Amino acid sequence: RMRPGLVQLEIGVQSTNDATIQEVSRHMNLSDLKQSVSRIREFRNINLHLDLIAGLPYEDLQTFRKSFNEVYQMYSDQLQLGFLKVLKGSAIAEKKEKYGLVHKSYPPYEVMYTDWLGFDDVLLLKSVEDMVKNYYNSGQFSCSLRYLEKYFEDPFEIYFELGKYYGEHYQKNVRHARIDRYNILLDFYRERCGCKNEQLFGEIMVFDLYAR
Repeated sequence: RMRPGLVQLEIGVQSTNDATIQEVSRHMNLSDLKQSVSRIREFRNINLHLDLIAGLPYEDLQTFRKSFNEVYQMYSDQLQLGFLKVLKGSAIAEKKEKYGLVHKSYPPYEVMYTDWLGFDDVLLLKSVEDMVKNYYNSGQFSCSLRYLEKYFEDPFEIYFELGKYYGEHYQKNVRHARIDRYNILLDFYRERCGCKNEQLFGEIMVFDLYAR
């Protein structure tokens, strides 16, 4: 019965990889989590954020991709893709040699690579993070992104390919206006998905535009 927007609930999932969860001394039943998230979403009055962290032990690119897909398909309001911060005195910091973990030497001491996640992998995930933030977390492309799932292997691939597309066509760190992001997404659809149902996809994007 709470008014919408009164409460924001953040759930630090971090990973769905069993070996990772055990190593960082967390306890999670993924099935229970999915049921809880589904129930919360049914109320339609709580802003729900789910968090993932890249760079944790025993998490390589493939297991992170799996974590991403499992959490993404809970369809929270926002999916926060963060990177491990190796704080002095933490359990992770004490075991960083065991993990082959290298981080930046200045705050917030963000991970650069581990024995499981290479530096190139971290850069790739940075690109995915940008696309998730600009498209999914903006809430401006909800229906368009759901439609795109038909044309890609999994949700992770959408943002991976979209990040590649940005890298190939646009300068890094250039800010785009909202309407420009719609046009970019349409051009991306044409290039990566061909001309299949282009008119329908365009109409879905118009719906997203006016729904916001």
